[in-house]
Amino acid sequence: MHMQYLISTDKSKLNVEAIHDYLCNKSYWAKGRSLDDVKKSIDNSICFGLYDSEGNTLGFARVVTDQVVYAYLMDLFIFEEFQGTGLGTKLVKHILEQPDLQVRLWFLATNSAHGLYKKFGFSSISNPERYMLKRDENHG
Repeated sequence: MHMQYLISTDKSKLNVEAIHDYLCNKSYWAKGRSLDDVKKSIDNSICFGLYDSEGNTLGFARVVTDQVVYAYLMDLFIFEEFQGTGLGTKLVKHILEQPDLQVRLWFLATNSAHGLYKKFGFSSISNPERYMLKRDENHG
């Protein structure tokens, strides 16, 4: 069965409440993220909504970038009932092919989707000694 779908960066199409519910309650990386924080992150990112032919949300991702040197792929997910259908692969491919996102360095963090991202050339950082991280568990 071939599913018709649309990927859009039109933020007015986003079902913010459903996105928040998934991130806050179902994802491992954004547990407890507030609705206000989800809204703020959407406002400050390039967002990609994945929809069926009737406009129902199937998935979501966002990118933080300077559109020259780096892009950080974040919060990418497909709702459970549509996982395993290849939609995650289609969403990543679409994002990476965007003309405004042809940057030198792409970053992302994942605990469980290494296989998906390896298909697109992502790998572990070969020189982690050059990178630093500052983590504040009190935010986002």
